[in-house]
Amino acid sequence: MDEETWLEVQQAIDEGQELSFDYRGEEWWISRIDDERSFLLTRSSDGLTQYFKTAEELYEKGMIDGRPFIERIAEL
Repeated sequence: MDEETWLEVQQAIDEGQELSFDYRGEEWWISRIDDERSFLLTRSSDGLTQYFKTAEELYEKGMIDGRPFIERIAEL
C-alpha cells in the first residue's frame, strides 16, 4: 500500500468505517464499536478478534502473522 492510500485508510478508520483487506490469502476486517469507542482487528477465517481503545493502539499493537499491523502496511 502506498503512502497516499494509507492516509485514506487511516481517515476511514478514524471515521469508523468498516474495512476489509487481504493478507496472504486471508481476509481481515477493521471495524469500530461506537458505543465502546473500540477498534477491532478481525481475521475472518477463525473470527480471531483483537480489541483496541484507539486507532493508534490498533496500528502499533494489532498483530498480523506475528508482527504489528503498522509493519504490514506495505504488504497490504
